[in-house]
Amino acid sequence: MSANANNVENQLERAQQAVSRAERDAADARASEADLRNVAEFRERLIGIVGHDLRNPLNAITMAASLLASSSHLEETDAELATRIVDSARRMKRIVAQLLDFTRARLGGGFPLEISTFDVGGLCERIAAELRLGRPDANIEVSRGRDLVGSWDVERISAVVSNLLANAVEHAAQGTPIRIDVRGGPSDVVFEIQNEGEAIPPQVLETLFEPFHQGDPNAQRASGNLGLGLYIAHEIVRSHGGRLDASSTAGRTTFTVRLPRVTQQAR
Repeated sequence: MSANANNVENQLERAQQAVSRAERDAADARASEADLRNVAEFRERLIGIVGHDLRNPLNAITMAASLLASSSHLEETDAELATRIVDSARRMKRIVAQLLDFTRARLGGGFPLEISTFDVGGLCERIAAELRLGRPDANIEVSRGRDLVGSWDVERISAVVSNLLANAVEHAAQGTPIRIDVRGGPSDVVFEIQNEGEAIPPQVLETLFEPFHQGDPNAQRASGNLGLGLYIAHEIVRSHGGRLDASSTAGRTTFTVRLPRVTQQAR
């Protein structure tokens, strides 16, 4: 066989190998695309189940039990039972909402944000006033500066403030104040929520924003807490392009939220 024939044969062999590699790569790419489609489909189905199929029955239970609890025809014992049903259904709704947010965050869907312009200082004052109604023993002080307006998702930021403030009230030493300090900077707004009480151990502080955090397992089981509140708060702030940090020394714990005035949603 001549040298030219050998050269042609080698080139054909290399071409066939290249075609085989290209076919394998194409097959792998199709498999990857199918896997991605399966993951996306699973995500949408799971979010649909959590967001719709579980919420609707709970809404019906809450509405029916609320009507019963407010009825003047019920015996006192029956009214108390109806109130318990309402409280339990609302707690379940909070758990469902947390699971939905957790699913979105962990599967890469991110948090859908509806951006509007509002004063976060006024928001903190409103949430503090609402919490005082349910916890009249809580000593909550709000200090606010000027120019606290920005563009954020009001419902999401409300959830962050409510979660951090309720957490501070729960862990504050009896009779000590819970302080909310809101201040504005040139490009961001910062608010700190601070309570006095037992310091968070350093090893716990390191994992505080991880999902299913078990800082106090007994308290969480008693309250039905999944350990997702701080994780979701952290992810909400991050989705706004901001930061949520925690520090705890000398019996004083501080959560600091830093939000850019204009949200650039992080994924």
